[in-house]
Amino acid sequence: MRHRQPTTTVAILGSDTVVGRTLSLLLEGSGYQTTLLDSHPTGIVDEMLDGAQLLLLVPRVDEDVREAFVGAMGKSTPQKADIPVIALTTAVEEDLPEKEGVISVPWPCETKVLVDHIEAALLDAPAASTSPTTQAGTG
Repeated sequence: MRHRQPTTTVAILGSDTVVGRTLSLLLEGSGYQTTLLDSHPTGIVDEMLDGAQLLLLVPRVDEDVREAFVGAMGKSTPQKADIPVIALTTAVEEDLPEKEGVISVPWPCETKVLVDHIEAALLDAPAASTSPTTQAGTG
């Protein structure tokens, strides 16, 4: 039985992969909304993240794309810099250097494990910019 609560939106970078689309379906089945972003996005990063409370990086998205995307967060909208980022990493990718502010989660993992990491990241995020339980102010 689900409790009705405001929906959290998770942006998924790498949605043009089988894993990205599958993650979208799994998260939507767990009560999240998802925003799908291609592995090679074009546009202003902060605008692509509009409405999202968390960014999920699928495994094996090009490292340069990941670094550029995460590095561009908050450039035009400073609040976007505070969005939690979870990178799903395979055994091959575990050797990649940890980026400050990016939470690394081993992939594959059970949906419950991923949801637990998402919830923990949202709880640790600055409340003003990422709270899923409050409406954004007008102004």
